[in-house]
Formats: sequence, structure tokens, C-alpha cells
Amino acid sequence: MKNKESLRIRIIKRFYGIAGDYDEYKEKEVNRIGNNAFMALWCYFMITNFIACLFAFKYPTETLEVYICTNAFVSIFVVTTYIIIASKKSKLNDVDIKNTDLKTEKKKVLRSSILAGLQFGIGMYFLGALTAWVTENETFLSYVSTPKNLITSILQSIFFGAFMYVIARCRIKKQL
Repeated sequence: MKNKESLRIRIIKRFYGIAGDYDEYKEKEVNRIGNNAFMALWCYFMITNFIACLFAFKYPTETLEVYICTNAFVSIFVVTTYIIIASKKSKLNDVDIKNTDLKTEKKKVLRSSILAGLQFGIGMYFLGALTAWVTENETFLSYVSTPKNLITSILQSIFFGAFMYVIARCRIKKQL
């Protein structure tokens, strides 16, 4: 009987791009990378909160806009870039396979890339509808029924899925 992984382990493996077993080395490296990212973010947020408090009384609207944009940028791009680079350096996301398993691994990569593309496309489609409803007072139904928006989401889905496929294929390492 196959031992089921806990939800926590599955989320960690998905977030860090870990394929295969989640052994002690990978757990240690994930903890190290996560702790470094947390400590950097904690220091960053302490400094930005202090700066935001200084400017909040005189320029409240501008402070909020700058605060939200810089925090989103640092959280999404800077920390994610660090996690990707650190995971690659510690070889967390390499997939070692034998030549006999290469075809099945390629099929798994293709299937997961198609699924990722579909999830991304559907998510962006409905997120675009929500954004149009909030910012432009456009109704949800009018956004969803516009062919241009559907075609844009399909193209986003295809490009994202292809990008994920290329990344996953580059991570496959053959063992001889």
C-alpha cells in the first residue's frame, strides 16, 4: 500500500518544485531556504512599516499606494526569485530518472503542464472579469461573453503551459 503524504508535504513539494521523495536532505534545505526568506521578509516589513508610519499622516493615499506596490513587488518577485535560485543551487527540483522511465516522465511533464496552463488560463479569465467589475464597473457577464477576453485567456493558457513544459523538461536529468 502506498503511503499517502500529508497535505503540508504536498504543498511544500509543489511550492518548491520538488519531485520524488521528500527525504531529510530536502527537508533540511527547504527549512533553510524558508527560514532565510522569512527572516529577510520580516526585516523588510519592519523597515517598511516604520517608513509608512512616518509618511502616513502627511501623505496617506500616496503612502498606501507605494506601500502596497512595493510590498507586492518584494513578496512576489524578490522572494520568489530567491527561492527559485536557492532551490536550483541545492538541486531540490532536479528529477533524476533512468533511460527506461524517460517516456513516462515526459508524459507526466506534459500532463502537468497542460493542467497548469488550464488552471492559469481559467484563473486569469475570472480574475480579469473580477478586475473589470471592480475597476471599470463592467458587469461580470459582459466580460465573460466577450470573445476577445476568451481568446486572450486561451492564449495566456497556451503560453503559460508551454513555459511550464519547457521548465519541467529542463529539470529532467538522465541517469546512465
